[in-house]
Amino acid sequence: MRPNYAAPAPRGVARRTAFRSLLWLMAAFLAAVGAATGAQPAQPKVRIVGYINVSSGCQTETVKFLRDFAAKHRRDVHLEIVDFGSAAGQRRWRADGYNCETIVINGSNQFQLGSGASARIVVLKMPEGVRWTFSDLAAVLAQELRAPRSTILSDAAAKKVAQRKPVAWQKGTWKGKPVGEVVVGAQTVFRFSGRFDGKSPVQRAQEAAAILKRLYANKAGVGDVRVLRGVTKEGSPVGAVALGDEIVGVVTEPEAEIINRPPQVAAQFWAFNLREALRLLGR
Repeated sequence: MRPNYAAPAPRGVARRTAFRSLLWLMAAFLAAVGAATGAQPAQPKVRIVGYINVSSGCQTETVKFLRDFAAKHRRDVHLEIVDFGSAAGQRRWRADGYNCETIVINGSNQFQLGSGASARIVVLKMPEGVRWTFSDLAAVLAQELRAPRSTILSDAAAKKVAQRKPVAWQKGTWKGKPVGEVVVGAQTVFRFSGRFDGKSPVQRAQEAAAILKRLYANKAGVGDVRVLRGVTKEGSPVGAVALGDEIVGVVTEPEAEIINRPPQVAAQFWAFNLREALRLLGR
């Protein structure tokens, strides 16, 4: 019986087979290299662009937070840090239309967390502690990872959410410490963390919210927000935010620590928060 030898493949078929094998080997090699070097995913669920002044050294925690998150979710997250402390980064930052630290996630920096009466607005602008906290950022990223673009809030939608909670107060935490928060237009505008004038952080938030509610009912608006400077009885500097003729929030050292600025400078950030919230409310 003659051996049953297979006929040799035509030359063209053999070349195509060898070429496909080579492509497969190259793809496998590139995948291995990508995994080893931390290459960015081709189609990520979450795209993050952080416009941060890295060169200043003041935002190390924020940069680390974002890089750690991207490393943990390497297959699903694409991270780009634009250092506007450098000349090239500043050109990009301005060309993209920003004028302060901003974290853009899936094309937006404005998000909704929660729903119904408990819905709140998180705006990822300014340094951590001013308009957002790492807890806020973590919540937004977790939700976007589960359902991309599900928390993004348009300006029109944000106005509707803001009207649900024009002025309120709530308990919160910052780095494990209890704080009292003042909420205007569903956004945290003041975050009290120390005792002042015999009142706890929560009591200070309650008092500030009560004053703001009354002034809001009397049609107070963006143009009524002012920043004042002063000192305590002990001589410590403080900053204050006034709405019209009434002080609605005093920034002491513990509050300033959250923003990493002196109290009188931190008060300017609080005033900015209040103006932005009132503007969203149409005031």
